[in-house]
Amino acid sequence: MVPQNRSEEEAPLGLGTSLTDKGRLHDAIEPLLRAAAISGPAAQRRATAMALLRLGFGLSERQDFAHALRVDLRAAAIFTELGDVEQELQCRILTGVCEWQLKAYESAIQIFEASAAKALSAGKTAVQALAMLSISCILVDHLRQYQRAVPYATKAARLFRLTGNYEQAAHALRHLNEARHGGNT
Repeated sequence: MVPQNRSEEEAPLGLGTSLTDKGRLHDAIEPLLRAAAISGPAAQRRATAMALLRLGFGLSERQDFAHALRVDLRAAAIFTELGDVEQELQCRILTGVCEWQLKAYESAIQIFEASAAKALSAGKTAVQALAMLSISCILVDHLRQYQRAVPYATKAARLFRLTGNYEQAAHALRHLNEARHGGNT
């Protein structure tokens, strides 16, 4: 959609942002998705994607993962279009979390695997570690696929140690221990 003037371009973003600020998250979804459909300058697209990301966080906090997934996917697409790998990865991790919470475990694993691969190529070790830990959590805690979880938990622990995040490394090691003992820890 191409707006006729600047105010038409900014109106849905302004409305959606205002509604988000007021805590009216469900009312903000459609205006922000309309704003995302407008092909404007990069700065406008970035502002729209950031507003969608913020809305997605708010919806997730309210446990509305279906709507959060919808807006996080749209934000990820805009960040991809803009070439902002860091923000795109953040959105992708959030979409994985939404799928996980919606009990679409294999879909979440696929999203986390793709995020880990992209994080590796972008040199984002902490994001790669988080994706690996998330996969191991799903496999151990929900699917009870202990042997399948071992390489993910192992890699997560190693990567978290590399980044100096020893608390998360310990979390990964707990999952590794549980996976190695078939849930009998």
